[in-house]
Amino acid sequence: MSRLGMLYALTDAEVEKLRSVPMEERYDYMLNEIEENLFGSPRACELDKAWEGLQFCLCGGKWSETNSIPDNIIFGGEFLVDTEEEVITLKNGDNVKEIVEYIHQNDLQDIINQNFWKIEDDFAYKDNDGLDHTLGWSEDILPFYENALKENCQVIFTVDF
Repeated sequence: MSRLGMLYALTDAEVEKLRSVPMEERYDYMLNEIEENLFGSPRACELDKAWEGLQFCLCGGKWSETNSIPDNIIFGGEFLVDTEEEVITLKNGDNVKEIVEYIHQNDLQDIINQNFWKIEDDFAYKDNDGLDHTLGWSEDILPFYENALKENCQVIFTVDF
């Protein structure tokens, strides 16, 4: 599987449509409807495989997935899909506002540099290339969330394992 992570900014109507789809069909719906329409737009943010390192760094080097900052900037949030093969989490409008405020007050590049070498030992990309990869893929997160806030969107994170 790819393990490529994505963030998508969705309108309230798009979130409700996603919620209306049976849970076992939501990931395919996301691929066919949401990704198809939003990929490559300002309402999408590619994270590649760096999402995992970002999640570790935001949580001080340990894995955490709550619905509070900073755990929910990437992976955490409300789970809309949670299987061994696929995950979709949701950050609501209030979460998005709090995330933008947090990132304005806490530079993501500094957080990554401070916490990357604290990541648990079983992390596969814990080397200089992994650090560079994580730093590089973090650059679009703040502009993405700022745009989501401006457009009054909620945000989903998606990954398939």
